[in-house]
Parts: sequence; C-alpha cells; structure tokens
Amino acid sequence: MTLTAVNTLSEEQKKKTSELAALCRDFDGSTLSFPAEDGDFFVLVFQDDVLACALALCRLEDCLCECAAFTRPSLRCRGYFSQALACAESHFPNDDFSFVTDGHCPAAAFVLKRLSAGFWYCEHMMRLDFAGWQPPVRPIPPAFSIEEDGRGHFSAWICGKKAGSCSTMPSGDSVYLWGLKIRAPFRGKGFGKAFLLQVLKHLETRTPSVLLQVAGDNTAALNLYKKTGFRITETLSYYLY
Repeated sequence: MTLTAVNTLSEEQKKKTSELAALCRDFDGSTLSFPAEDGDFFVLVFQDDVLACALALCRLEDCLCECAAFTRPSLRCRGYFSQALACAESHFPNDDFSFVTDGHCPAAAFVLKRLSAGFWYCEHMMRLDFAGWQPPVRPIPPAFSIEEDGRGHFSAWICGKKAGSCSTMPSGDSVYLWGLKIRAPFRGKGFGKAFLLQVLKHLETRTPSVLLQVAGDNTAALNLYKKTGFRITETLSYYLY
C-alpha cells in the first residue's frame, strides 16, 4: 500500500480520482462528486498501482473541513479509508470534519456509524421544470418591480427601496438560483413569493429548468418553493466528526 498526501492534484491524479468517483457512483447509485479542482488537501491510497481510496478536504471555516471520500467497491472493508482518514487527521488535528451523504451508499452509512459521527443538518436539492409549469396566480404588489444587472443578479424594489435580492448562474442546461432574501422591513407581506415568481418568469424563456438548495429546517422557504412548483429531487445529510 502506498499513501500520498498533497495540497493539489496533478492532471494524472485528477483523472484517476475522477475515474474512481464515477466507478463508485455507478456502483452505489450516488450523485456525489470528488472535488479534484476545489479541494485544499488530498490523500490518495494505492494498492498495487490501483487507486483504492481518494479523500479530499475542503476548508469551510476555521477548524472545520468538509470531507469527501471514495473507496473502490472491490477494495472496501480493508482499511484503506481508515488509513486515509488517519492521515488527514494527523495534518488537521484540531479540525472537525463534515461528511455529506445522499443516502444511496450503504458503505458510507456504515462508516459514519462506526465513526460515531453526529447528524448536523440536511439540505434539499429542488428542481422546477418549466415544461407544463403553471405559475401560481399572484397579483403584483403596488409599486413593486425587479431589476436584473445582466450578470444573473436580481433585485426587488418597492416604492424605490431595495426589498430583496437573489442570484443565478448556469448549471449544465439549467440555471441555479441562490441567495434569495427579503430585507427585514418587507418580510411577512408576500413580497418574497412575488419576487420569486417574477424572477422565474424572466428565466422561463432562457432555460428548461431551475435548480436550488434549501436547508431542511427552513420550513418557510421549503413551503414557498413547493407552492411555486419546485420538487425535491435529492436530500443531502451532513454529519460532524
């Protein structure tokens, strides 16, 4: 067994980690990816020149890293992930690690249980398909308008005062919507739903669908998106170790 710890991956290492992640996704039915480009620290474990396990850490904040790892299905339960994790812990002894799972991989659930990792929170991935979409009927509030800056950022205005904002960016053949917020003085008056609907009507002519993420405990936002036509496509659960 050969273990390599690096801060950046070579092109050949990126290729091998990508192939391993694809193999694991096909085997488990998972949709998670390996952050070969965005990671801050990597541990690669080889057995006879075969990449057995790849682990990546992404710095989220001081003393907290998100950990992503894939182990070759035919080489699981042989301690490769344990070796990779021990190496990561030795380099970041004062950090907590956050693990994410989409619920498709029994091996991941087994490892999290063995680690006694505690549930932290969950996020829902949501999607709205414009084909056949019937937007809810919602009168536009008086003196309400939205503006787009040409770079995917939208602003809501009421009587000349900025009431809210959100951003969008391309995501494959879809558009990803994020950062939707209404300023405190304008909350609880239906402006959030009006703003979202107007943004969606702008996007309807540009893309077949819109994607977003919402925290599992944000009931108000989750209900808003559901009523607007979004559906949950996947739930990601985060655990702290």
